[in-house]
Amino acid sequence: MTKRIFQYLIAFTAILLLWYFASIVFNKKFLPSPISTIESFFLLLAGDNLPRHLWASFYRIALGTLIGLAASMPMGLAIGCSKKADNYLGKVLDILYPIPKVVFLPIIVVCLGIGDEPKIFLIALVLFFQLTLTIRDAVRHIPGELIKSMEALNPKGHQYLFHLVIPACMPEIFSALRATLGISTALLFITENFASITGLGYFITKSMDARHFEDMYAGVLALALLGVLLYVFIQFVEHRVCKWKGLETLYEED
Repeated sequence: MTKRIFQYLIAFTAILLLWYFASIVFNKKFLPSPISTIESFFLLLAGDNLPRHLWASFYRIALGTLIGLAASMPMGLAIGCSKKADNYLGKVLDILYPIPKVVFLPIIVVCLGIGDEPKIFLIALVLFFQLTLTIRDAVRHIPGELIKSMEALNPKGHQYLFHLVIPACMPEIFSALRATLGISTALLFITENFASITGLGYFITKSMDARHFEDMYAGVLALALLGVLLYVFIQFVEHRVCKWKGLETLYEED
């Protein structure tokens, strides 16, 4: 754990140094130094403006993630466990999955209005497709020896589901959550620039239009920190839920 934290600190320091030297080389107003940006970030954080936008963005991405996860679990398990369900529902998902979901944003706004709902729905929609197909594939690839061992115990339907299928899918689910976090954050930024007056995306673009570049980078820093904290939280929950993965890592390091 200590080694991992040290590695993150080295990476963070390297990014700050690159940013600092770039600000010196270009010497432009649009690229302030990290020191002035961090100062601006804490000044804004102490006020009411940035925390309001930060909370709006956190609420949207967190709720969208929870809804996407809750909707994808039963669907992914259904098409993963049932060949018949996969023949019909799975094929529909395979057709719709490659379509960039952001193209549906105008339709979603027309149907749901310009509040939080379209932003939350679009994030949930992206996660739904990604997680549903991930869960389906994870169910299909459960090792045969695990299935035989479970069948030897003559389990009931719910025991088979909760003691084998869902635990076997959890590592893949958390991997998909981490992989889609960047996409969700990017979608959040896009949607908050579309008929919105709150959120970090709106704050960043508004600061850029007003040529308040230090405030703009402070907003970018806030959005990056939001993504990093969510990523770390997902990892924390994964280590608590999938404890056997930690044991596998220890054996690999040995």
